[in-house]
Amino acid sequence: MNYKQWSLVTKKELNGIAVDYTDPEGKVYSEPFCFYTLEEALNYGKMCIDRTIRTKEVINKK
Repeated sequence: MNYKQWSLVTKKELNGIAVDYTDPEGKVYSEPFCFYTLEEALNYGKMCIDRTIRTKEVINKK
């Protein structure tokens, strides 16, 4: 799934569904959490992407 030019990838884990995301430059980010549903995993991934974008914007302003 694409979100704001980033890629979200979900995968089945032993205890649920995990989500990883990749920025437009190809850097992969992994989260250590598992979720019960695909929707939960994707929503969390989107939140993480939004947070990372905001963080990069703040760093670039300095």
